[in-house]
Amino acid sequence: MRKLKLQKRGPLRKGDQELHEKKLQRTVGNFRPAEKEEVKDILGVEAGFIGPHNRYLKMIADISLKEGMFISGANRAGFHTRGLKPGVHFTPEWQDIHIAGEGDGCPECGADLIEKSVIEIGNIFKLGTKYSKSLKAVYLDENGIENPIIMGSYGIGPARIAAAAIEQNNDRDGMIWPQNIAPFDVEIIPLDPNIQDIKDTAEVLYNQLKENNIDAVMDDRDERPGIKFKDADLIGIPFHIIIGKKTLADGLVEVKTRKTKETEKIPPSEAVKRLKSLIRNNS
Repeated sequence: MRKLKLQKRGPLRKGDQELHEKKLQRTVGNFRPAEKEEVKDILGVEAGFIGPHNRYLKMIADISLKEGMFISGANRAGFHTRGLKPGVHFTPEWQDIHIAGEGDGCPECGADLIEKSVIEIGNIFKLGTKYSKSLKAVYLDENGIENPIIMGSYGIGPARIAAAAIEQNNDRDGMIWPQNIAPFDVEIIPLDPNIQDIKDTAEVLYNQLKENNIDAVMDDRDERPGIKFKDADLIGIPFHIIIGKKTLADGLVEVKTRKTKETEKIPPSEAVKRLKSLIRNNS
């Protein structure tokens, strides 16, 4: 048996359902919830123990209650009644007044609804003629008569797109920007920019990337390598070029893919070509 809940103004629904106030308003018009004192004065019992049986007031019940057997307040403080049947112990006006949730039936196909967490990145609103009438924004119809324009609002949120992308692309170390919306394609990380060879190599690679229309950012801070690595992973630029003293002495730099954390050592002269290939394959 399911527990019923009688709202203060009479709408009846299951205890695990939430009242959809706009749905109820379309049925009964404007209303307000009664205060606790008003409920007790009118019905003679506290709100937590109201039941739908033995009541001579207009009652609206959610359509989900049409079948089954239920438990509800006994219209007596501290007591509940079992075995209440719709059509036998209470006969309300049936309406859809609850907020749809997981497990409810789809009104089109009858299948169970499934709840998922989502981020709204865009929306469409039909504004009708609300604003066009105020603005006197009109058009002439085929008879030359002025009519208010029917308006709509179509919006998309760049900040929400970024939030949605990051929520779906991250790991324990931070963000992983999708290639097509990343603020930069490559982050150049010279581990010790005070060493001239490292500094020169970083600047050459930066300029070469720029000439090839590859957006790059350089971390030329005077910080420890560990901090730079951690910050680079946190920011989540898709690819990293790491220039270190030992690797450069061997005539190589490291190219790292942020998403997979795979690294490869290649000569600086091949870095731009390799990055072009990686960017193309990840777009």
